[in-house]
Amino acid sequence: MGIVINQSIKNTLITYFGFGIGAVNALFLYTNFLGKTHYGMVAFLLSASNIMMPLMAFGVQNTLIRYYSKCKSELERENFLSFMLYMPLLLIIPITAITYLGYDQIAFFLLKKKSVC
Repeated sequence: MGIVINQSIKNTLITYFGFGIGAVNALFLYTNFLGKTHYGMVAFLLSASNIMMPLMAFGVQNTLIRYYSKCKSELERENFLSFMLYMPLLLIIPITAITYLGYDQIAFFLLKKKSVC
């Protein structure tokens, strides 16, 4: 069996196993051990994290795949990888600071908007 077919089969089995673990969590464990409020909170946090991850990653994974092979020397590769590591921090740190410092204003705005509707 070729390397590609072997790795594809292993990847497929691991993916199915991961979906199975997720299904057991969502269908049995969460519903049996968490109340409705906590289950809703977990579902919201997982959904929000799935939405925010591509925004916070800032396209680094695609850039890394595309341009890593263009680096000729080892020093160039190390500099490129370091830049790709720190690049999302340029977005994450300001957003975190704004959220932390403006939490009260954001909460007030959301509460005001909810009470009008």
